[in-house]
Amino acid sequence: MAQALIIIDMQRALTDLDQREHVIATINQRIDQYREANHPIIFIQHTEPGMVVSSESWQLFPELHVQGTDTFYNKTRPDAFYQTGLESFLKMNHLNSIEICGAQVEFCVDTTIRVAYHLGFKITLLIEGITTIDSDFLTATQIKRHHQQIWEHRFAEFVDLNTPLITETSNDN
Repeated sequence: MAQALIIIDMQRALTDLDQREHVIATINQRIDQYREANHPIIFIQHTEPGMVVSSESWQLFPELHVQGTDTFYNKTRPDAFYQTGLESFLKMNHLNSIEICGAQVEFCVDTTIRVAYHLGFKITLLIEGITTIDSDFLTATQIKRHHQQIWEHRFAEFVDLNTPLITETSNDN
């Protein structure tokens, strides 16, 4: 449905992600669809103490269908747009519609969705392609459901693997 796929923080440090194997398989199917349509695939990687660039914990999960031709950004905040160049890349390539998947629902996914919305991007969300970790108060499933209720029809539209991609980019800004 969107013009570009953004995969957030699917990194080795997050080994306890809920339904990790299922989420990675879902993301991989969507990556393959975007790659076949020749649409941009963008990986966002979080950096912080314990997740230093090039460290083992910073690396993307090896099961992901990553290629060297994909676009990569490091971030230091939950917002994938903050000082990363992501907004410039999308606007320079006239990509007004983005699809988001990845981790963690209540931190980086939520913040990126809200910022993208305020920047004027049309956002779709691959619901089976997002995940998080249980907190001390809520299960990962509860966190995900709570955020879905907030996002739906406000910040993002939900898609699944059967949702077709946009075949042409728009020149509208």
